Amino acid sequence: MSKIFDLGRTPEEWSAKLRPRGVELSPRTLRSKAREHGQYFSIGRAIFITPDQMDEILLREADRTSRFAELQHNSGSKGG
Repeated sequence: MSKIFDLGRTPEEWSAKLRPRGVELSPRTLRSKAREHGQYFSIGRAIFITPDQMDEILLREADRTSRFAELQHNSGSKGG
C-alpha cells in the first residue's frame, strides 16, 4: 500500500491521538492549519496528514506564536 496511506492519518485520528497527551486540538482546527500551511494530502474530500507534515505544521505554528509573543514583548517594553 501507499506510504501516505500507511503513515497518514485523518485530522480526526490525529486529534484522538493527541488527546491522551493533554493536547486539545480539534479536527477542524487541524484541517484548517494543514490547509493554511499546505501540509496535507487529499483524495476527494478526505485529508491525510503524515507525521512529517504534522511536524511541519507544529513547527510553523510554534514559530508564528513565538514571533507574535516577541512582537508583543518588544512593543510593550517601548511604551514607557
